[in-house]
Amino acid sequence: MNYVGVDLHKERSWFYVTNEQGKRIDSQSIANLPEVLRAYYETLPRPFTLAVETTYNWYYFVDLAEEYADKVYLANSYELKAFAKRNKKTDKIDARLIADVLRKGYLPTVALPDRQVRAIKELLHCRMGIVGERTRNTARLKSLLDRHGQMSTGDYTSLKCLNGIPVDKLSEPCRIAAENWIEQIVALNAREYRIGRQLQAIAESDNDARNLESIPGIGSFGALLIKSEIGDISRFATFNRLCAYAGLAPRTFQSADKEYHGPLNKNRRKHLQWILIEGSHHFSKSSAERTEKYEAIAKRKAPNVARVVLARDLLKIVYRVLKDKRPYYTRTVASLALNGA
Repeated sequence: MNYVGVDLHKERSWFYVTNEQGKRIDSQSIANLPEVLRAYYETLPRPFTLAVETTYNWYYFVDLAEEYADKVYLANSYELKAFAKRNKKTDKIDARLIADVLRKGYLPTVALPDRQVRAIKELLHCRMGIVGERTRNTARLKSLLDRHGQMSTGDYTSLKCLNGIPVDKLSEPCRIAAENWIEQIVALNAREYRIGRQLQAIAESDNDARNLESIPGIGSFGALLIKSEIGDISRFATFNRLCAYAGLAPRTFQSADKEYHGPLNKNRRKHLQWILIEGSHHFSKSSAERTEKYEAIAKRKAPNVARVVLARDLLKIVYRVLKDKRPYYTRTVASLALNGA
């Protein structure tokens, strides 16, 4: 077996190829053009496995490499730094490091999602971008109104509230600016609605997404985002591993008789962490027991700490729903089912 390490960039990538003994077979920079990459893969001795560091443009590169390599891996950029030398860094050294770690079996990898999951994630990220841009435009509009004595209160994403803004009381330049923000918010509302309907249709045809939607605090968007970020739930043997993966487990530092629990780990799936914390607000209000738990923790520590704790409880249910491939049901429903009611 031969091993190929790739340091991927936008226009060119450095390839480093070794055999089982670690002897270099080839090392060169290749243009990231499909025809050039195909021609180079044809020259590589078979069989070979390939590993590439995760960058923003790995999709097409991995799809092409899978046509020639026996196995393609995505290297975890965060954990790969532990193997790197600090005194010198070049593309060639990075590619050689990936190839050597791959050959020795120590390569830290991340899950490789299939093309369908990647396509859904593009749509999800598109919706998040639209909502983010709408939020920024709403803040700009409110700031403009506040500066000119027009109190900005209410939901400025609704047509009713936008139509009620007294833009005629503003000076001509300010009125033009306010109307611009309003037009952009209305246009973004229409785009968000259209993409939301598409995501809802995808969620309705997916069994796991439908099961996740039965959990309080999770809608069609959240269900698809959670599933696409987690991937195959069988990768996680225990809930604790999934909790760490989602970034909801605090860092722990222990040496001798000293132990310190720090903030949440930064090496996490940030979108998964975000949607769980966002959903924890509605999840905490889904039962009196959860509301009481949230209020007790918020009073004793802080509201943000309480949200993380409830997000962890929400993730426990997500883990069990995906593992058992069934909808969520409350204790009352479960007890009625056991009693034959």
